[in-house]
Amino acid sequence: MIFKQDIIGCVFLLSISVVLSFGINTVSPNGIALMGQWNPDQGVVMPGSNKSHAVDVMQINDSFRVKQLVASGTVVVLDVRWPEIYDMGHIPGALNFPLADFEEEKKRLLSTITPEDEILVYCAGVTCHDSHTFATRLVEMGFAHVAVYAGGFAEWEEMGFDVAVQEIEP
Repeated sequence: MIFKQDIIGCVFLLSISVVLSFGINTVSPNGIALMGQWNPDQGVVMPGSNKSHAVDVMQINDSFRVKQLVASGTVVVLDVRWPEIYDMGHIPGALNFPLADFEEEKKRLLSTITPEDEILVYCAGVTCHDSHTFATRLVEMGFAHVAVYAGGFAEWEEMGFDVAVQEIEP
C-alpha cells in the first residue's frame, strides 16, 4: 500500500532534482542551450548559446549569397575541416585551417588574415559546429568581420557549385 507521505516524498525528491539539474546546466560552461535555434536547417545550437557572454557570430544561411561572396574575391574563406577531407573537395579558394589545430596554426593564420579582413568560415554542414567555434575564437581575438556559412560544404556541393580538389603530390 502506498502511503500519502511516500508520494509527497517522491514529489519532493523529483522537484529537488529538477531544480538542481536546471541550476547546474545554467552555470556549466558546456550547458545545453534551452532557448535558441533548434532547427538544424537554420544552423547549429552550440552549448552555452543561451549565456549572455556568448559571442554572437553572423551566420549566412543563403548558399547563393555565399557563392556571390566567394566569386567577388572580397572575403577570405576558411575551411575548418580535417586536411584529408579538405583535399577531397572544398570551396574554390578556401584556405584550410582545421579547428583541431587552431593553437598550432594560429601563427600561420595570423600571417594570412588581418582583423580588418572579411572572413567566412565553414565546415561540413548544418550539424557541424566547428565553424561556429572557430569563428567565435576569431571574434575573441579581435576580428570584426567574421561570418559562418551554416550550410557548409555539404550544402555547397548539393547546390552543384564548383568544387576544388587538392592536387596530391606523388
